[in-house]
Amino acid sequence: MPDLIGDVTMRALSQALTGLSMRQRTIADNMANVDTPGFLAGKVDFESSLKSALADGIDPRTANLATARSLEPTRTNGSNVNLDEESVAGHETVLATQLASLAMTNKFKSLRTAITGSGA
Repeated sequence: MPDLIGDVTMRALSQALTGLSMRQRTIADNMANVDTPGFLAGKVDFESSLKSALADGIDPRTANLATARSLEPTRTNGSNVNLDEESVAGHETVLATQLASLAMTNKFKSLRTAITGSGA
């Protein structure tokens, strides 16, 4: 019997939400350290490895969630946090999280309908 709840869609959405959560924490850390001398902004990338895992038929939960320090130019105090970029990235991350959560909710609604025969 197939694993309906843990199918590839749910595993991919789960990994995406984990990556988005990691990105949101990193953005908050960057913003909190905007004036910290020598602080280098963190950047989270998971989309490329998640896409590769899905394309290769590998379990999406094995996709690499990587945080790297930005190599962008620094200001005079050595920090390279750009508050405008971080704000935009934060809003994009919130929207992506909402979208992934909605997709997961709809998947559960479909399962409920299949099990109970009604959408209630």
